[in-house]
Amino acid sequence: MRLFVAVLPPPEAVDHLREAIDGLHVVRAGVLEPPERWHLTLVFLGEVSEPVFGRLAAAAGDARSGPLALAGAGRFGERVLWAGVAGDVGALAHNAEVLRRHLGVEAEPRPYQPHLTLARPRARITRDELREDVDRLRTYRGPTWAADRYHLMSSTTGAQGVRYESLDSWVVHQA
Repeated sequence: MRLFVAVLPPPEAVDHLREAIDGLHVVRAGVLEPPERWHLTLVFLGEVSEPVFGRLAAAAGDARSGPLALAGAGRFGERVLWAGVAGDVGALAHNAEVLRRHLGVEAEPRPYQPHLTLARPRARITRDELREDVDRLRTYRGPTWAADRYHLMSSTTGAQGVRYESLDSWVVHQA
């Protein structure tokens, strides 16, 4: 199974962001990721067998989190438009590192940057249009919410595209 650990924003945060992105080039071009797939990846586990479930539950049980908000935006090259995260991002980074170490997953080569992928435009919009979208969202700030649950997610690719499914979840204690 191809797995990752994620935080799912609550419906009110999703709805607020949906309103804020109305009219962006990525929305008009039809390259927006479906909001039901929006998430913040903590740790990508890759292809994993079932024995990881028990170890993950033990590690996630020690996680702590404070308030979060979707805020700002950025891009990864010309490939991805993302919404940023404000609030207790230090706790997210710490918990991601604890989960990685506990599960024996190698650290990413770049620093942890929590984000929510909004679109993968590929060649459907211009470089300038993508930059305009980032500029329009740069000052965005959504409602504050508690990241009170971590989800073990599976990712499968099929004829309908990528599908995510929450296999399990754990309560995260508020700091």
